[in-house]
Amino acid sequence: MIHPRLAGPLRLAACVGIVALTWLVVLPQVGRLPPIARHVRAMEEAEVNPAAMVYTELERLPLRPDWAHDQIMLWP
Repeated sequence: MIHPRLAGPLRLAACVGIVALTWLVVLPQVGRLPPIARHVRAMEEAEVNPAAMVYTELERLPLRPDWAHDQIMLWP
């Protein structure tokens, strides 16, 4: 049985360990897969900033579907 005072820090350490394992082991292995490596190489050759691409390459999404305009009553 774990002492209650140690439960919180142990949980935090476990979460940090899982994140570190994912970041340092799993993601680099995924990056070595041929399709992912080709995509990364193509993006680097084109000098694409992936952080900017997330926000600028998407078209503006509608706030609600067109059919919803007939169903929604807005207060005057």
